[in-house]
Amino acid sequence: MHELVRAAVTAGVEVVTIPGPSSVISALSISGFSTDKFIFLGFLPRKDGKIRKLFQSFENFEGAVVFFESPYRIVKTLEVLNGIWPSKNVVVFRELTKKFEEGIRGTISEVTAKLLNTTVKGEIVGVIESKY
Repeated sequence: MHELVRAAVTAGVEVVTIPGPSSVISALSISGFSTDKFIFLGFLPRKDGKIRKLFQSFENFEGAVVFFESPYRIVKTLEVLNGIWPSKNVVVFRELTKKFEEGIRGTISEVTAKLLNTTVKGEIVGVIESKY
Protein backbone atom coordinates (compact mmCIF):
# COMPACT_ATOMS: atom_id res chain seq x y z
CA MET A 1 0.00 0.00 0.00
CA HIS A 2 2.83 2.44 0.73
CA GLU A 3 3.79 2.42 -2.95
CA LEU A 4 0.33 3.73 -3.89
CA VAL A 5 0.46 6.46 -1.24
CA ARG A 6 3.98 7.46 -2.31
CA ALA A 7 2.91 7.65 -5.97
CA ALA A 8 -0.12 9.77 -5.08
CA VAL A 9 1.96 12.18 -2.98
CA THR A 10 4.59 12.41 -5.72
CA ALA A 11 1.84 13.23 -8.22
CA GLY A 12 0.61 16.04 -5.98
CA VAL A 13 -2.52 14.25 -4.80
CA GLU A 14 -3.51 15.05 -1.22
CA VAL A 15 -3.75 11.83 0.80
CA VAL A 16 -5.78 11.86 4.01
CA THR A 17 -6.80 9.22 6.49
CA ILE A 18 -10.15 8.52 8.05
CA PRO A 19 -10.62 8.84 11.81
CA GLY A 20 -9.72 5.72 13.71
CA PRO A 21 -8.70 4.58 17.14
CA SER A 22 -4.99 5.23 16.66
CA SER A 23 -3.21 8.27 15.28
CA VAL A 24 -0.09 6.09 14.99
CA ILE A 25 -1.72 3.76 12.46
CA SER A 26 -3.41 6.69 10.71
CA ALA A 27 -0.05 8.44 10.28
CA LEU A 28 1.67 5.29 9.07
CA SER A 29 -1.10 4.57 6.56
CA ILE A 30 -0.62 7.91 4.76
CA SER A 31 3.12 8.38 5.30
CA GLY A 32 4.07 6.75 2.02
CA PHE A 33 6.81 4.87 3.88
CA SER A 34 7.15 1.11 4.16
CA THR A 35 5.20 -0.03 7.21
CA ASP A 36 6.21 -3.68 7.26
CA LYS A 37 7.97 -2.96 10.53
CA PHE A 38 7.73 0.07 12.80
CA ILE A 39 8.37 1.18 16.33
CA PHE A 40 6.31 3.67 18.32
CA LEU A 41 8.22 5.78 20.84
CA GLY A 42 5.31 7.71 22.34
CA PHE A 43 6.06 11.22 23.62
CA LEU A 44 9.76 12.02 23.48
CA PRO A 45 11.95 13.09 26.39
CA ARG A 46 12.25 16.84 26.91
CA LYS A 47 16.05 17.11 27.02
CA ASP A 48 18.07 17.24 23.79
CA GLY A 49 20.64 14.73 25.02
CA LYS A 50 17.98 12.17 25.90
CA ILE A 51 16.26 12.65 22.53
CA ARG A 52 19.58 12.21 20.74
CA LYS A 53 20.43 9.09 22.72
CA LEU A 54 16.98 7.58 22.11
CA PHE A 55 17.10 8.05 18.34
CA GLN A 56 20.73 6.94 18.08
CA SER A 57 19.69 3.67 19.70
CA PHE A 58 17.46 3.08 16.64
CA GLU A 59 20.07 4.03 14.05
CA ASN A 60 20.17 0.49 12.63
CA PHE A 61 16.47 -0.26 13.05
CA GLU A 62 15.02 -1.41 9.72
CA GLY A 63 11.55 0.02 10.16
CA ALA A 64 9.68 3.30 10.42
CA VAL A 65 10.00 5.26 13.66
CA VAL A 66 6.82 6.94 14.91
CA PHE A 67 6.66 9.47 17.74
CA PHE A 68 4.42 12.05 19.36
CA GLU A 69 5.70 15.54 20.04
CA SER A 70 4.38 18.77 21.43
CA PRO A 71 3.82 21.57 18.91
CA TYR A 72 5.99 23.72 21.17
CA ARG A 73 8.94 21.32 20.92
CA ILE A 74 8.71 19.89 17.40
CA VAL A 75 11.24 22.30 15.88
CA LYS A 76 13.74 21.64 18.68
CA THR A 77 13.26 17.90 18.25
CA LEU A 78 13.76 18.14 14.48
CA GLU A 79 16.94 20.17 15.04
CA VAL A 80 18.26 17.35 17.25
CA LEU A 81 17.27 14.76 14.61
CA ASN A 82 18.89 16.91 11.92
CA GLY A 83 22.18 16.41 13.75
CA ILE A 84 21.74 12.63 13.52
CA TRP A 85 19.90 11.92 10.22
CA PRO A 86 19.65 15.14 8.14
CA SER A 87 18.93 13.31 4.86
CA LYS A 88 16.43 10.79 6.22
CA ASN A 89 12.82 11.35 5.12
CA VAL A 90 10.19 12.37 7.64
CA VAL A 91 6.55 13.39 7.68
CA VAL A 92 5.30 15.60 10.48
CA PHE A 93 1.53 15.31 10.70
CA ARG A 94 -0.49 17.96 12.45
CA GLU A 95 -4.12 17.60 13.48
CA LEU A 96 -4.69 14.22 11.80
CA THR A 97 -8.32 13.58 10.77
CA LYS A 98 -9.33 17.11 11.77
CA LYS A 99 -10.29 20.21 9.79
CA PHE A 100 -6.74 21.64 9.67
CA GLU A 101 -4.91 18.35 8.97
CA GLU A 102 -1.48 18.89 7.46
CA GLY A 103 1.45 16.68 6.52
CA ILE A 104 4.83 18.35 6.12
CA ARG A 105 7.11 16.07 4.09
CA GLY A 106 10.75 16.02 3.16
CA THR A 107 14.14 15.21 4.61
CA ILE A 108 14.61 16.03 8.26
CA SER A 109 16.66 19.10 7.30
CA GLU A 110 13.98 20.27 4.81
CA VAL A 111 11.11 19.85 7.27
CA THR A 112 13.13 21.58 9.99
CA ALA A 113 13.66 24.55 7.65
CA LYS A 114 9.94 24.62 6.70
CA LEU A 115 8.87 24.77 10.36
CA LEU A 116 11.66 26.99 11.69
CA ASN A 117 9.81 30.32 11.45
CA THR A 118 6.31 28.89 11.83
CA THR A 119 4.02 28.72 14.83
CA VAL A 120 3.04 25.06 14.94
CA LYS A 121 -0.33 24.28 16.47
CA GLY A 122 -2.17 21.06 17.20
CA GLU A 123 -1.33 17.45 17.94
CA ILE A 124 1.85 16.20 16.25
CA VAL A 125 2.70 12.72 15.00
CA GLY A 126 6.11 12.25 13.36
CA VAL A 127 7.06 9.34 11.09
CA ILE A 128 10.66 8.77 10.06
CA GLU A 129 11.25 6.54 7.04
CA SER A 130 12.80 3.16 7.61
CA LYS A 131 16.47 2.55 6.98
CA TYR A 132 15.71 0.32 3.98
